[in-house]
Amino acid sequence: MPVEPVGDLPPEAEQLRLALEKQLPDILTHFSQILHQQFGFEGVRVGGFTVVPIDSNPERLSCNEEHCSIN
Repeated sequence: MPVEPVGDLPPEAEQLRLALEKQLPDILTHFSQILHQQFGFEGVRVGGFTVVPIDSNPERLSCNEEHCSIN
């Protein structure tokens, strides 16, 4: 599953993108387990998520049902 970068990314973002892409199947599996074990959600699994920098400006981030973008 590819990890798609958006916005103006610093050089170290490519290294993070590659690490996330490599581990993405395990990350999604663990998110699904947490939804079930800790929150009691049955019959659902996580299909994707968005990672944004901690210092990103929330006013510049917009999300819909399919993706997020940094404006």
